Amino acid sequence: QTLNPKLHQSSTASGSTSYSSIPVVFSKLPIDTNTQKHFSKNVTIEIPYEKLDLVLEQPVDFESLRANGFDVKKLFQDQGWLGYFDILNGPVYTQLVKNFWKRCDIFTQEEADKEYNNKVAENPEKNRGKSREELGLRKFTETEIRSGCTGYEVTITQSTIVELLRIPNK
Repeated sequence: QTLNPKLHQSSTASGSTSYSSIPVVFSKLPIDTNTQKHFSKNVTIEIPYEKLDLVLEQPVDFESLRANGFDVKKLFQDQGWLGYFDILNGPVYTQLVKNFWKRCDIFTQEEADKEYNNKVAENPEKNRGKSREELGLRKFTETEIRSGCTGYEVTITQSTIVELLRIPNK
């Protein structure tokens, strides 16, 4: 599953600019596109849009740094962080980000246990001993940030982030 390939701009030694498509690939897409119905999520954080400030990171231009005597690209490359800089230097959709965070919930192991116990309590004789999936609940493996954007449910986990950045999950 490829999520919106983006154009990556790089400068060559001759000063020309080249573009290549870098697909962002997830083993499990963080957006639920399997449902045909529109997903709607209520606002969970009551902050007016104009008060919700985003901190936008500044793009990093390794070529300019090198030209000014700071050849640090290899340091980040050795640590596996160049993928992060590809994302950092890409577009930011501020309205989408604000909509996501205004509607987010954090779903922890504690909430997952409560959800499971409530489902079992609905019919203890029938539901006791069944798995989450057998009870019609989503599988839970780690803390999730759940939200809704543009009619889709979006779930972000630590695993999603490390897969996006292509770094070890530790």
